[in-house]
Amino acid sequence: MKEDSYNTKLSINQQPAGSQQMCRTIEEDALAVDHHVDMSSSTSDDLNLIPPLNFAMVDNGIFRSGFPDSANFSFLQTLKLTSIIYLCPEPYPEANTEFLKFNGIKLFQFGIESYKVTLS
Repeated sequence: MKEDSYNTKLSINQQPAGSQQMCRTIEEDALAVDHHVDMSSSTSDDLNLIPPLNFAMVDNGIFRSGFPDSANFSFLQTLKLTSIIYLCPEPYPEANTEFLKFNGIKLFQFGIESYKVTLS
């Protein structure tokens, strides 16, 4: 599989003047980072590739999952992500933000409130 097939692009439509912003982009100045992960020299003891809960591929280079934690970072690095869409209204955790900065990943946050629906 070609390395470029992992890259995804996200475009955001401009909002009309005076309308409420639907998305905020969080960008940090990232150091130049080599995004290549060389797994050929790793042994099975070195690899700790744990996908986030409910991880699945939606399409080539597009994935979905539950909220990742630090145990999932090695796995996420292998995907060569360029952006993450975060749907929770809560601030993104500092450890995850540092991971994104280090790996040159952009965060797009859409703070969607969750509602439970009970069926009678």
